[in-house]
Amino acid sequence: MNHWRSYTLLSRKRGFTLIEVLVTVAILGLVAVGSLRLMIISSKSLIEVSDTRVLLNEARIIQLEFMTDKTKPTHGTTKSGVKWDTKEGSWSVLDGRWELKYKELTVGTENNEIVLYMPNY
Repeated sequence: MNHWRSYTLLSRKRGFTLIEVLVTVAILGLVAVGSLRLMIISSKSLIEVSDTRVLLNEARIIQLEFMTDKTKPTHGTTKSGVKWDTKEGSWSVLDGRWELKYKELTVGTENNEIVLYMPNY
């Protein structure tokens, strides 16, 4: 008789209830939404890193041009649309006994901007 009881208990436990299925679907939905948000954030970050890398390369080129060509204009725009501007400044050290002259080079696009400081000879 015990054998018959265990058989009837197993036969009743064949499938999942509706609530179990709904909870599972809800959990899978939350996981899917979270994964999608992570993908969107990572693609935006990749675009920002790529833009920054391009801007940094342009800034290095402009900096080298300033260091090698003394007749380069103080502001302008490259062919790729990167703008630059320079300002001359000085920094007083040792209680004003010594003055360091520098050139501030600002290179940027609509979204990013990099400021470089170069010695002003």
